[in-house]
Amino acid sequence: MTPEAPSTRQGGDTTDGDRVLAVVNYILFLVGPANGVTMIIGAILAYLRRPSAAPWLQSHFTYQIYTLWIGFAIFLVGIATIWLLIGFLILALGTVWVVVRAAVGLVRLVDGRPHPDPRALLF
Repeated sequence: MTPEAPSTRQGGDTTDGDRVLAVVNYILFLVGPANGVTMIIGAILAYLRRPSAAPWLQSHFTYQIYTLWIGFAIFLVGIATIWLLIGFLILALGTVWVVVRAAVGLVRLVDGRPHPDPRALLF
């Protein structure tokens, strides 16, 4: 009896590799509010893998990309209003938003579900 080949997509790459990359990206996003650089790395990886990924994984990569850009906009607003002291609140809420959004995406990914609306502002 021969061993079964892993599930493949067009081009011969495995879906499991993209799934692992999506998990790594979510972990980078969970750590991201502490330094910001890991979120950028995760988004770059998502941009690179999204075109060749399975459709249900494409939704996760799109979700990660949108999380970066919306999080960056929240960060800019927070920095711009920090002198009003409300900027601290905006930065704190933005941090919670990114972490919760990454956690929700990670749970959906581990369950094997696509993201229902990756371009949504909320979760």
